[in-house]
Parts: sequence; structure tokens; C-alpha cells
Amino acid sequence: MNTLLKNIIGLIALICSSYAWPALHFLTIADIHYGSNNTIGNGHDTGDVLWTTTLKKLHELQRQVDFSIVLGDLPTHSLPLLSNKTQKAQYEAKVFQDLYKANSQHKPIFYVPGNNDSLTGNYQPFAKNGSSPLDYAYNWQGACAYCQELIIDKTAMHSDGYYSSYVLPNNKEVLLIVLNTTQFAKLPWLAMPYVKQSRDANRQLKWLESQLKNNKAKQLLIAMHEEPGVDYHKQAIWQENYLQAFIKLLNNYQQNYQQISLLTAHSHYDELRKITLTNGKPIYAYATPAISRSHYNNPAMKVFHLNDEFYLQDFTTHYSLNESQWTNHYYHAIAAENDAIFSTCAGLPLAACLDTLPTEKLCDLMEGKFIYSTKNQDKTGFNCLNTYNIN
Repeated sequence: MNTLLKNIIGLIALICSSYAWPALHFLTIADIHYGSNNTIGNGHDTGDVLWTTTLKKLHELQRQVDFSIVLGDLPTHSLPLLSNKTQKAQYEAKVFQDLYKANSQHKPIFYVPGNNDSLTGNYQPFAKNGSSPLDYAYNWQGACAYCQELIIDKTAMHSDGYYSSYVLPNNKEVLLIVLNTTQFAKLPWLAMPYVKQSRDANRQLKWLESQLKNNKAKQLLIAMHEEPGVDYHKQAIWQENYLQAFIKLLNNYQQNYQQISLLTAHSHYDELRKITLTNGKPIYAYATPAISRSHYNNPAMKVFHLNDEFYLQDFTTHYSLNESQWTNHYYHAIAAENDAIFSTCAGLPLAACLDTLPTEKLCDLMEGKFIYSTKNQDKTGFNCLNTYNIN
């Protein structure tokens, strides 16, 4: 091969490599449940002490990631049953504003509606009479911040809380679909009825079908608050008809995406779940544990790693043993260092690792290493064998 040809090949390789996307990282934070009167300790929601230390850690971690997702449930559980919406709105406004200020490098941040966020009550419609939590997301562009030119569809963002977006400028390889799964939820028996839930849920499913059908990406992130499946009390989280409709849509349009990953919250625990498609292909749901300690978990947030082919490579759960000062504790899913959950899978992408693990083995590792409660050994009994497989 002559020198000129070698130089041409080298130049082509250099040009191609300069347009290769580097690995991406994103942060998830969930179930903050902030209230100014909350106290510290196991069994309590987030108060000023924990929220202050959380914001410092969040600011540190956001410098290391490309974008962030807030997976819902901003205000405390402990609002009086018959209180008006003013105090809840104040708490939500504070959390939105604090999240915005902590994001000092102005990276995209996306909000996902939670069941506690509606101003009209728990498990209620996202908006009523034109008012929604987004009214208190000052400086945000609706449900996201620093998302100019990223949004794909926001027709239902203000009315129902769901939307679709790219996550970074000039990158259409990663697509984010945000759902409002309160519309799919099986309501607790003490909850007020959700008037017109069926109408809202079916409207969202129709919208979701259009998004799945009309878009393509290498990595599809579907972010939601309430997770599909059952909880560790064996209680269904979604209504069965909506769950089956959701799985049917994944089956019908999975070919448009190299990988689909579900990002969930709600349980307050570091959970894994799996949907198996009709072709045998699994789709995994990765839960982000809560900041709130009301479920006897250590406060935590996650950083996910997408490799340069946009497969989900790993996640790191950052947690604290001290509410007054966020301690530098963390564990990986598969990286070899620092007591990884699945250390035998080092080098494999995360889903490929999970594909190799029988349910019993995976559950032994999750429960034996106190992963669910983010290393809080005061809480056990998660029944992973009952919750892991969604279908």
C-alpha cells in the first residue's frame, strides 16, 4: 500500500472518529418528598437538613453527567388530608427551584410526574382548571429545563404531564419518552377516585403508540414514576388492562429501537424488573431509590452509563449513611470495584449481564447485599422472586 493511500485511509478514519459519540452519563433522582417540618431519621420524609446535603451531592454529580431526570413525587406525604393546595404548591416550587439552581452547568433536566405531585390530591389528574405542578416550575420550559430544541412532542405536557424529547442537542440516537403512569395506576383503597381515569389512560396509550411508531433511536428511555408489575406485598401497581396494552405496544414497536430501558421510581427502593416480549427479548426496568427515608431506605440517587454504542452499560447508586453530611458511599451494578452487585459480569453491558442470570441467582444477590434498601439493614423482606418478572 503506497504512502498516499495510507494517508487517505488515515484521514477518513480520523474524520469518522471525530463524529463518533462518546459514552453518555445521566443522573436520576426520585421520591424527594420534601417538607420543611420533616425530621431526620428512618421512617421520615425529607426535611431541610437532608435536602440541603442532597443538593450539594446533586450539584457534584451533575457536573459528571450529560443530563438528569427527576422521577416524581416532590412534596412530603404529611400534608393534612383536608389542607388546601397552597402548602403543597410551595413545597413543589421550592424543589423545582432548588433543582434548577443546583444545575449550575445548565445541562438538560427532565421532570416526570409522580402520584403525589397533583395539586388536587394523591393519585389525581395532573392538571385541573388549567393549573398543574408545572405552574410552579419557575424558569423551566414546562417539564424540562435547558431543553430548547430537544422536545419532540409536548402536546400533553401541561395538561397530563407526558411528553417526548431528545436528551442532547444534535443527537437523535437517544430518545426519552416521559409517561404519567398515575393514569395507569390501580388506586389504593383509601385514595379518592380518579374521575375519568379510563379516558386519560387510553388517550395516553394512543399517544404512546404514535411516539413508538413514528420515532427511531438506538436507545429508548421510557421514564415513569409508578412501575409496572407488583409490589413486594404482591399488590398490582397498574391496572391489568393498561399493563397488557403497554406490553403490547412494546411488542409491536420494539424493532424501531436497538434497546429499550424503563426508568422507574415510586417504591423508594433500588429494584430491578423484567418484561419478556413475545420474541423472548427482555426489557428491563431500573428503579431509582428515594431521597425520602419514609420506607426505611438510605437516601440515594443514581448515575447511569451508556456506552459508545448507546447500550446501557452500568449504573452507580450513590447513597448516604448520614443525613447531615452526604457520605461518599456507592455501589455499581457490574463494574468490578467497590462491591458491585453483579461483579461476575464485569465487562458486559448491563442488560447482557442480566440476561445471563437466573431469577433465583439475581434475587439472591439483590437481597443478600441489601440492595433494595440501599444498604439499610433495618429493612428486609422484599420478595424479589415475586416482583422481578412482570409477565
